[in-house]
Amino acid sequence: MPDWYFLGGIVFLLLLGLLVVYDSSSVKALEIYGNQFHFLTNQLIWVVLGIIGGSTLYLIGYRRLKGLALPFFILSILLLILILLPTPFSLEVRGSQSWFAIPLPDSFPVLDEIRFQPSELSKLALVIYLATLMVGSRSARRQTSPPFRSFLIPTGLVAGLVILEKDLGSASVIAAIGLACFFFARASMRQIFFALLIFGVGGLALALQSSTFLERWETFLHPDSDPQGAGYQTRQIRITLGSGGLWGVGIGRSLQKYGYIPDVQTDAIFAIIGEEFGFFGTSLVVAIFAFLVYRGFRIAERSPDEFGRVLAAGVTAWIALQTILILGAMVGLLPLTGVTLPFVSYGGSSLMALLLAVGILLNVSRHTVALRPTR
Repeated sequence: MPDWYFLGGIVFLLLLGLLVVYDSSSVKALEIYGNQFHFLTNQLIWVVLGIIGGSTLYLIGYRRLKGLALPFFILSILLLILILLPTPFSLEVRGSQSWFAIPLPDSFPVLDEIRFQPSELSKLALVIYLATLMVGSRSARRQTSPPFRSFLIPTGLVAGLVILEKDLGSASVIAAIGLACFFFARASMRQIFFALLIFGVGGLALALQSSTFLERWETFLHPDSDPQGAGYQTRQIRITLGSGGLWGVGIGRSLQKYGYIPDVQTDAIFAIIGEEFGFFGTSLVVAIFAFLVYRGFRIAERSPDEFGRVLAAGVTAWIALQTILILGAMVGLLPLTGVTLPFVSYGGSSLMALLLAVGILLNVSRHTVALRPTR
């Protein structure tokens, strides 16, 4: 049986996401598309497709993913390279060239185009490939720790390409996924130290070359220096969170959704939760994410084999760091990075990739074994 507690937390967040996506986007959807359900309908389509895909991966034995690891990883790399080239389908969003936009015919129902973010697919591909490579390399060489290059080359390649897209938030999540997989593949503390050093120094050096990163960092340090420009969204997010008080203003009563926050249904959806549900509502959401991370790493520890352990750890780290980045930005502890709140924010690519990953994690949970108590 799957981990029902983990699955229950995911279902709760998906339902909350549908509610808040509609609530936060209905005004904007009515103004732009003449249909207040536009964003909700799109999100519901992605939820259904994600559940179908995740259920398929849940039913297929997770060990069979080893055979797909290399071709899936190569495909994700090719897409990351292609997005950097000038093509009719490449799309730049808020300074990041990280999207494909494929128009659909007018006769197509509901959707007018499909937007796809290859970096989301690369997160899933990296988890599967690292689990296959690290466990296989260690077993073949009969070593107690995986070779350092089995972590450094794939993770560095994916993170580097995503940084070139100027998507620093996704690059940070990718680095965390790689580190988690490396750690749960029983890397030595010396290897972990050098991995942190290389990615910390290398990532900072690349980030400092990005005008997008420097602008966001300046806004983070001095949000009030340009209140109507670069610092506008940060200030509005803080106002929105603070206006909710302890219990919130009530469902559907948000004032900030009336055009005060750009892209409120994606980057700033947690602020709307804070406004309408208050401190206690946001605390519940944070507690559920913390519970999911705990259950995810518990599944990893109880996996019957190393491949399952690394898979589960990579998926859990993905959920954990993406949540930390968005929540930290909402309360002013971190700069805005553009990543979405897992399972809650509007966005097809992120939601689909995460639900596929959850299917794999629940697959591993079906085979978990009880840990022996230590004396």
